[in-house]
Amino acid sequence: MANPQDNLPLVAEDASNRDAVREAGQDLLGRIQATMARVDWASFLELADLLPRVGKTFVAGAGRSGLVARSFGMRLMHTGLPVFIPGETNTPAIGPGDLLVGISCTGATGYTDFIARRARQHGAKVVVLTAGGDSDLARDADKVVLIPVQAEDIVLRAAVFEHAASLCLDAVFNVLSRRLKFDLEEYRKRHANLE
Repeated sequence: MANPQDNLPLVAEDASNRDAVREAGQDLLGRIQATMARVDWASFLELADLLPRVGKTFVAGAGRSGLVARSFGMRLMHTGLPVFIPGETNTPAIGPGDLLVGISCTGATGYTDFIARRARQHGAKVVVLTAGGDSDLARDADKVVLIPVQAEDIVLRAAVFEHAASLCLDAVFNVLSRRLKFDLEEYRKRHANLE
């Protein structure tokens, strides 16, 4: 069976192609920086304040937003906070006193909205990160943290959202690690060592 990619024309590696990739990267970086400049950092500080005060934290998202959620979950694990990813076999029940952090660019991701509604039904608090402040997911949350992405193209919009969300959540991790007096030796103890 023929591979469809075998029929793709080879593109000569020349300066114009390299410039196109560089320009696309610079455009993306500029959009991320513009988004970060409009972020309401107080809302992320509220999230940092909340995380050590809840029983268990659950982080959820689908697609690339799900990867951001999993990355944030890993960071929370490094701080020693109890964190779980819905759908994994070792995820316990959620209940009152727990927190769900849902991540979705559009706020229209069915899976993430379903998880948020289920968490609220079980008495947990729900915080969502989204660019869709008037979405169903936002309406189902106790707290909405907006990532103010501005892009007409949904693919570009989602890419900027995911990078900005990841940076903002790493900032939350940095604040938490200072507050919890998290040191390098503790990090090494919790870091994966089966690779």
